[in-house]
Amino acid sequence: MFKKGVLIILFSLLFSQGVFANNYIEKTVDGYKFRVVKYDTKSSDYIFKVWVNPDYWATNLRDLMESNNGISAINWVFFCPESYSECGWKNFTNNERYVTWFKLWTSSSTQDRVVFAVDSENKPFLFQTNKINQLDEEKIYYWLANFPVLLQDWVSRYQDYVDLWLIDYKMKAKMQRNFICSDVTNRYIYTWYISEITLENLPEELIKLWCSNALNLDAGWSSAMIYNSRYIIWPGRDILDWVIIERKWLDTKKLIENSKNIEKLIENKLKNKTYKEKSDFLNNFTNTLNKIRTTIYDKNSSDIFDTETWKKIGYEINVKSVKNLEVVYLVNYLNKLLYELKNVYSEEYNKQVDKESLLF
Repeated sequence: MFKKGVLIILFSLLFSQGVFANNYIEKTVDGYKFRVVKYDTKSSDYIFKVWVNPDYWATNLRDLMESNNGISAINWVFFCPESYSECGWKNFTNNERYVTWFKLWTSSSTQDRVVFAVDSENKPFLFQTNKINQLDEEKIYYWLANFPVLLQDWVSRYQDYVDLWLIDYKMKAKMQRNFICSDVTNRYIYTWYISEITLENLPEELIKLWCSNALNLDAGWSSAMIYNSRYIIWPGRDILDWVIIERKWLDTKKLIENSKNIEKLIENKLKNKTYKEKSDFLNNFTNTLNKIRTTIYDKNSSDIFDTETWKKIGYEINVKSVKNLEVVYLVNYLNKLLYELKNVYSEEYNKQVDKESLLF
């Protein structure tokens, strides 16, 4: 009865009509798998935010996103992590950051770094001191700098950095990459992850993905992407800077509180159950939650086809309803809590088994 009651509450929110939200795209092109969160700069329903941590202070992506009422997020700049001895056991970056016109400079100019900027009217553009849009620095409302710039007006800039001896062994290696780009109309901004590829080969692929201007972001252990409160890419470390998408009229603090209340109800229900009963209930309940999310995504997704072969190469999720987004967020956050609760039960069970084995 308890489980049925919770599910009725969730299903009651499934089919409400609403307005536009952030999109998730997953597609395979030329054998490379791309995952992306797409942002419409003309939408009045959601907001791109930039969050800048002071040097030495790195934070978990999920914690930062939740504290800023975000539903999706992605990591940004190169930084020297405290886990590296050559960084002096401190986190810091040499990349410029801008937040609501306030800029944090590490030098008098951007030098070899390029700012992927947004003005106060939400229009994206590139800026580099004395090189790219050099008169437009004062227009930068927010954003962050990094290198190398991969595309400028459809043209690859990778070789420029090779000629300046700025491409190191990590950039030459074939690995997962993370980048941001805008289309030729400057309406859409895409934050992408791509499967194993070198930076040299990346610009050619970006042109096939609607990108006109594109900037490389940090990758490796710093890679992190969250879509609707669910990790798509898990980070290996805390990080300094993020882009966060906030959905207007969606209160994530309330959703988190509701998730925690449901978890408490479940925990109380399972208090006197055996480990197997606890495990079976949590597995069944999380499976049901996942089916709810799948139902919403299936009803709000469309397939992507290759324009030449008409072969299916991916899909795009566009959840329009705020109520449906609330359900997905609640499902994803509750899944996280129940996963942690299951780990607690497993540890308690293993300790009990170990204790009993000592009696023989």
